[in-house]
Amino acid sequence: MSFTNKPSVSLTFDQVLEIVDQLSGAEKLKVALRIRKTQRSADIDRLIEIFSKVKISAKELTAIVEEERAKIHAREKARFARS
Repeated sequence: MSFTNKPSVSLTFDQVLEIVDQLSGAEKLKVALRIRKTQRSADIDRLIEIFSKVKISAKELTAIVEEERAKIHAREKARFARS
């Protein structure tokens, strides 16, 4: 026999919606934040998976960063010059 720490209940999407509809506004917000946090974590995991395959030296990365900084600086300088 096997025991788990968390009970598991199978619910349909419609059943979940019905339960969420019964919650207070504050509890609904907590549910939304939990879903967002879970999704964000999944998105970050996906980015790590993608970028862990990219091989770039520190020198190459520094050059790219400096190039982008120069572009941003030029845009900001042009924007203030127009003002």
